[in-house]
Amino acid sequence: MVSIEPEDGEIEFHFEKSNYFRVIHVDGAAGSLAPGGNYVHMAVYSERAPIPKKAVFISHQGRLGEEVADKRVARTGVFRELEADLVMSLDAAIALRDWLAERIVEGQAVAELIRSRSK
Repeated sequence: MVSIEPEDGEIEFHFEKSNYFRVIHVDGAAGSLAPGGNYVHMAVYSERAPIPKKAVFISHQGRLGEEVADKRVARTGVFRELEADLVMSLDAAIALRDWLAERIVEGQAVAELIRSRSK
């Protein structure tokens, strides 16, 4: 977090995407305090059904037909793909928590407005 001397007035923040910027779909997170307790470590993940390792299809005269389901090779369960590992100071974690809490309140208000208009 950038240290800013407290002064009256305005501070401009300019935003620029890094070369590694991308949109990440997040279904959940896992993590803990880093050793020493000064940082929060959080890995965010997306969930999906496993992608098959192999699928076999019938072909007839050069046309692809139905899949032979019993020849499919795939994992079972839910696949959690770790998307990014976030490490932040406790102050940054608190700011993130507060920001998320504000977005949740806004989202709930919008959802309630939509529900009330659809009745």
